[in-house]
Amino acid sequence: MSTPKLLLSVLTVSLLSLGLSACGSDGDKVKEEYDRIEDQVKDEYDRIEDKVKVQYKKVESKLSNDEKSMAEILKSIFLPEESLDKFLDKLTPEGGRGGLYAGHFIELNDGDNNDIDIGAVYFDISEAGAGSVDGRISYQQQACQENRTLDVNTGIKVDNYIAGKVTGSLDTLKFLDIKYVNDLNLETPNLLTTFAGSFKHKELGAPWMGSFEYQDYLGGKKLSSGDASCPVNYTLSDRANFITYPLDYKLGDMAIAVSGIGSQKTITWKNPTNTQRVLVSQINVNKAGSGANGYEQNVVLSNYETQFAPVIPANPTNYAIVVQAFDANNTLIGYQALVLDLPEAL
Repeated sequence: MSTPKLLLSVLTVSLLSLGLSACGSDGDKVKEEYDRIEDQVKDEYDRIEDKVKVQYKKVESKLSNDEKSMAEILKSIFLPEESLDKFLDKLTPEGGRGGLYAGHFIELNDGDNNDIDIGAVYFDISEAGAGSVDGRISYQQQACQENRTLDVNTGIKVDNYIAGKVTGSLDTLKFLDIKYVNDLNLETPNLLTTFAGSFKHKELGAPWMGSFEYQDYLGGKKLSSGDASCPVNYTLSDRANFITYPLDYKLGDMAIAVSGIGSQKTITWKNPTNTQRVLVSQINVNKAGSGANGYEQNVVLSNYETQFAPVIPANPTNYAIVVQAFDANNTLIGYQALVLDLPEAL
């Protein structure tokens, strides 16, 4: 029996920033439509929550210990926080390694052969057998583009499995035109989905890998940077697979190095043979470890570049610079990370 998986997504929007007028029939109609859609979303969420609990009870006696661990994680996502705490208190397993894991996701079958399907992802995973998972999924492709991220929240690790909720917004409504939401004058649509993954101790680099998926509304949607002076256009897929590695992992001979002084520092590397794209990420290690957004910037390079200009703050800050190289099929063929203070501490 394969490991149970649940990849639920629900599209939600908040009423907090609505600018609807109390008077006028158009505003009333929009609010009525919003209330109807919101009720549908809540009903669907409740239905799936109940289905998870029922299906788990049906197969509980047939699951192996590993499969029970994953099923319990997925079931617990839908339980109140106090129930989740009790659930974690009962577990004392030995599981996959913790720490900061950085990598990428690859979107699948978005129907657009001209866009870039690579994005950045990291997880800060508890060292304990049962604990928390923080992280970010970033859709930034160029330095000029605003670094919009999805935030891992209510992420947990049990044994060799991780799972949790992912929330955030990706783009302005000018470029992500979702029915009903446009009429509410919201600046950005908020998304909610879940991710699930596992620790692959027998794989090269011992990565954490898995997938996340959007159920509705996003597949085939065109997004952009939201800035007329930053020409970034891409198509979002319903589904993506991710893989993340510890920062001491190396694949290929990339010879990553730092040169220059002060605010003029540059990161350089060697591209492996057959490199078509390079994803370079700058991660604030302290922010990533505290649950904040650790991404300073992410850049996808497609012109055989071998250097990157990091953001240099006023005070020394601990960063991880992660360089990942891909071939024409989006297969990872090079990986190396460099951890350093920028600028150097005096």
